[in-house]
Amino acid sequence: MTTADGAAGRPPLDWKVTAGYRVLIKVGWAAIALALYGATVAVVVGIDSAWWITAGLSAFALLVGIFMPAPVPRELIIGGRNRIDSHRPLDG
Repeated sequence: MTTADGAAGRPPLDWKVTAGYRVLIKVGWAAIALALYGATVAVVVGIDSAWWITAGLSAFALLVGIFMPAPVPRELIIGGRNRIDSHRPLDG
């Protein structure tokens, strides 16, 4: 979970980032890395089909970025399973 600074006098916001979101980030970066590798192969070796592979991987990386859900503040997530009272005092 990532914390962002809130406005003055307000507590910081907790952003919910799921495991699926982290996986999509890694998949997008991997596609970009493979596209750069394909471009390098296309330039250095001169293989024309590597440009098509590079274009496909680049388009895939862009689509992952476009359709990835944005993390949301904790306050926007509703439902009983998501409500944890973290402000109650500990027994002790």
